[in-house]
Amino acid sequence: MKYKNQLTKVIRIVARAWAVLGIAFLVFMIWGHIFGSEPQQINGMNDVLSLAFFPTGVLIGLLLAWRWDGLGGIITIASMAGLYILRPDLTFDLFTLALAVPGVLFLVYWLLNRQPKVSVS
Repeated sequence: MKYKNQLTKVIRIVARAWAVLGIAFLVFMIWGHIFGSEPQQINGMNDVLSLAFFPTGVLIGLLLAWRWDGLGGIITIASMAGLYILRPDLTFDLFTLALAVPGVLFLVYWLLNRQPKVSVS
């Protein structure tokens, strides 16, 4: 039990540290797109959905994971899965793949940290 508690603490610390880096990168990327010198265009529904999944869904998931580990992890992973379905060419891109790792770690932490329900009969 002692090792499980230590393991879950390490997983949560790594997930949070990685999430901070991911959030900083996403905010920097969004800032650059909004205030950059190149004009930005959305070319159809595929682009709108891609933007909803990445960076919006991933950013929301990483932010929510600070309070609700499981929910934030699920949103992050689902957003990355949605992006990969829409844009299979990004599946092996290490930068986007790296942003899914804290979501997985938050979900693992949540699963390891859940308390079994005790039923009184």
